[in-house]
Amino acid sequence: MERKPALVVTLPPMHALGDVYKAGRERITELVAVAPLDEVRRTVPACPDWTVHDTVAHLSGVCADIVAGNIEGVASDPWTAAQVDRRRSWSLEQVLGEWTELGPQVEAIAEFFPGRTGSQLVLDLTTHEHDVRQALGRPGARDAAGVQIGSRFVAEVGLCTSVAVRGLPPLEVISGDNRWVVGTGQPAAGGDEQALAAAAMELAGQVMQGGEPITADVEPVGSLKIEPFELMRALTGRRSAAQIRAYDWSVDPEPYVPAFQFGPFTTPADDLPE
Repeated sequence: MERKPALVVTLPPMHALGDVYKAGRERITELVAVAPLDEVRRTVPACPDWTVHDTVAHLSGVCADIVAGNIEGVASDPWTAAQVDRRRSWSLEQVLGEWTELGPQVEAIAEFFPGRTGSQLVLDLTTHEHDVRQALGRPGARDAAGVQIGSRFVAEVGLCTSVAVRGLPPLEVISGDNRWVVGTGQPAAGGDEQALAAAAMELAGQVMQGGEPITADVEPVGSLKIEPFELMRALTGRRSAAQIRAYDWSVDPEPYVPAFQFGPFTTPADDLPE
């Protein structure tokens, strides 16, 4: 039997990362600019420490920090918390004004970020777009280019490394037009969950900087068929273990559920319906 390649990725029509970010920024701006004040103050279920206002403040703060060269501790909890705290007393109009001013400056250089960090920027924006949409009860844009880029990022940086370090049997992941065989069939890295997570982060860092995703040209033991939107949400801590198990698996999903946690993303105890 002819073996399929381990990695087949189809990108959306050629979109510069800056263009994709701009489209998402404009969708979020349009969404929140007309929201009543009580909705702007609403807690975001996917980020329960933040309101809709705080989430937009974080997104604008990311652009402000990039433009200012403040990237020490980038993407860490203290880095993002400082963005939100600095703008907590601002009106939404002030936050959106800042983002409208600084966003285009970041969009102009996003294509030139090292490795996959430009895709990470798009993932952050797209993840929070749908966090806000869920909080406001306004779903949409699930087939946008940002979802395609974000799902690819989390699959290649997160899932491929997380499955590999756990020594899980190779699994075919089919998502839209993309296909990965995650898992190499090699033994686990060893150690407890904390040690496995650290090993995965080390490998993920190499992929982030432009290394090839960890896949293998081996026969998978089964498959997971999942929409790009769901893949992105599941691998950014927006789906519970029960929701992950309910996807279209041809094998027992249980051994793979822990692999959906990587980096800062953990699987919530409760379902997050959207």
